[in-house]
Amino acid sequence: MGSGDIKEDEGMRNAILISILTVVLVAGAASVYAGPPVNGTYKSSNGQFDEGREASSWATGGGFLSTGGVLHAESWDGSALGGDWKIVCPQVVSVTLIVDLVFGGNGSRIYQIDYSGGYITLGGVGTPWSGGDPSYTGSIDTYTEIRTVLYSANVKVGSVSDHAVSAHLQGYTQSCMTWAIGNGAWLGESPASKPAGYPTFLDPACGNTATTGHWGDITDLTLSVTGCAVGTTQATWGSVKSLYR
Repeated sequence: MGSGDIKEDEGMRNAILISILTVVLVAGAASVYAGPPVNGTYKSSNGQFDEGREASSWATGGGFLSTGGVLHAESWDGSALGGDWKIVCPQVVSVTLIVDLVFGGNGSRIYQIDYSGGYITLGGVGTPWSGGDPSYTGSIDTYTEIRTVLYSANVKVGSVSDHAVSAHLQGYTQSCMTWAIGNGAWLGESPASKPAGYPTFLDPACGNTATTGHWGDITDLTLSVTGCAVGTTQATWGSVKSLYR
């Protein structure tokens, strides 16, 4: 075999290799991250992002203070849900009475409600933390709600909550985290009909088939993003070719 034949074979192998790499790179393009969210602290009360609404489903046979319920909260811009943030699928795993100030059927009780699982999604372009990705999704690490329930003549007449959630955002370093706190206000519950413009109870993605629960508003949110320095980036075509020269 002459040198010309060898060069021709090498050229053919390189052409095949380049074709294969082209397919791999195109197939992997959908998983490329444009840029991490911008570190900082953001407040809905300053108008930096939208406040929200929640609908918490009840497990079968459960109720307002039972385990097994699933929280579904999304931002609300006055006409649509979920543009700035979503919290989906955290499930109530424990409800603990902390303080009981009910006497003669009147007063308040304070509960700690712990959730497990679920995820948080932050919007991308148009939000103050946007770094270039269409959105940012993270697995929830901790979610705690402190719920104060007011009673009159042994009837629940109001409830307010303090929410605290932390999550690590997927696709970036393990230190890429978000923390958020906010206030919740109970507005109604089943068997009354949930008004339009609130998240759904039913969410098969969470393994949740419930159609009853309670709903309310979530306001005065503070969102902190930290440790999100470097995203997963695709190598340039030139750097890939250089590996095979």
